[in-house]
Amino acid sequence: MKLKEYGRPLLTLTVLFWIILFLINFGHGAGWSGVYSILIKKIGSDSLSYFFLFSALGSFVLNLLLMFFADVFSSEKLVQISFAGFILILVADLSVLESQGLFSETLFKSVLIFLAVFIISVPSVFIIQTWNLINKTFTPKSAADIYPLLSTAPLIGSISGGFAANRLPKYFVTQSLVITWGVCILIAIITTAVLTRLLKKHRIAMPPRTEKINPEVLLNNFKEGFYHYKKSAFALNLSIIFMSFWLVCTIIDFCYAQTLDKTYTSSEEMASFYGGYTTVANITALLLQTFLGSKLLKITGVRSGFLFLPCSQILCFIMMILSPGLYPIVGTMFAQTLIGMSIQSNSVQVSFNVFSRAVRGKIRTLLEGVLNPLGGIIGSVMIIVIGLLKQKDSVPLERILPYTGILFSAVWLLAAIKIHRSYIQEAEKTAQCIDPQDQKEAQEALAIEREAADFWKKHKGRQWFK
Repeated sequence: MKLKEYGRPLLTLTVLFWIILFLINFGHGAGWSGVYSILIKKIGSDSLSYFFLFSALGSFVLNLLLMFFADVFSSEKLVQISFAGFILILVADLSVLESQGLFSETLFKSVLIFLAVFIISVPSVFIIQTWNLINKTFTPKSAADIYPLLSTAPLIGSISGGFAANRLPKYFVTQSLVITWGVCILIAIITTAVLTRLLKKHRIAMPPRTEKINPEVLLNNFKEGFYHYKKSAFALNLSIIFMSFWLVCTIIDFCYAQTLDKTYTSSEEMASFYGGYTTVANITALLLQTFLGSKLLKITGVRSGFLFLPCSQILCFIMMILSPGLYPIVGTMFAQTLIGMSIQSNSVQVSFNVFSRAVRGKIRTLLEGVLNPLGGIIGSVMIIVIGLLKQKDSVPLERILPYTGILFSAVWLLAAIKIHRSYIQEAEKTAQCIDPQDQKEAQEALAIEREAADFWKKHKGRQWFK
């Protein structure tokens, strides 16, 4: 990747964004394995379907509220606020674990689930807003080179965090992983403050609104996001992809948790395995992203990158049906991590640049923050209903769910196919905007697709790349 051509300011910002993404994912890689393992052993794996439901509801409500503020308050401010709030939530979680004797068993489990819902929901805010800020900083042309590099930060962070999760429980209690998470977010707050100063210095970030912010402005901002969403065929197709992603992931996570609970007897053993798996999966994804990420994006274009993950999930669910057990489920998680953190991630992040800058933050918040967890809500309710309907001593739930996973992965694949047309339509519409920057980014996005189409024409590619 020829990064020198973008100049020192953008390279410095790239490094800072890389550090922030690394810290977020290192903390998550270490901390979530601790939270997840403690939760399974404290509340039992049979209650996880309700936890998944409440977690998705938490993300849905939190980001629905954020729709009022997206593109009104700066992404930098929203990132800082969510970082600070997340640290307070982790402190509360650790305090409850240390004071278990003060609660009844039912209340203790309820409080743990309540806090875990926020632990899984709040990161969606600072991740979405961090990528909003990245989208406002880089154009599609630079993004084609820089985004694959930035995408290595979550992978390396997850690898390092997974290694920490694998090793720390051998010497310390599982709660040490939660403390590690909090320290990472604290450092991320400091790094974001430095980043904000540089963005203002180089005048790269969008200027804040000068109008007075009141309830009427916030309400109009909320309505504006839905208005642009309904008018965009590309956004509607993306919504199916985002909903399907969380829905399918909920199915996989439930099967994974049920199998882990039956395999390991303590939270330390489970956290160690989870950390080891995370390390191996993310090292593989890192190698793919480092050596092939940018090349694949330029060869397939943004649109075709959406096809890989649903295809792989269908094949993995078939494998789970034919050969049930721990390793087929681990293999499914592995494919999800490998493709989701490389090819899928590149397509998702670059695709948001075809929306005009004035509504980009609102559209991303709606898609990733609101409609994405809606898929998790549907998936969780489905798991609960199937669990209630099936006979008590019949086939285990994790043996039934792969069939539903195939169905929803097929719906996901159909939406990914439709994106081939709607993505170009959205870019062409943005190219007609008054804002010169919007015009430039849309033209660059179209150029990436033309280059990919030319490549496949030259190599006798399929007709859908035209």
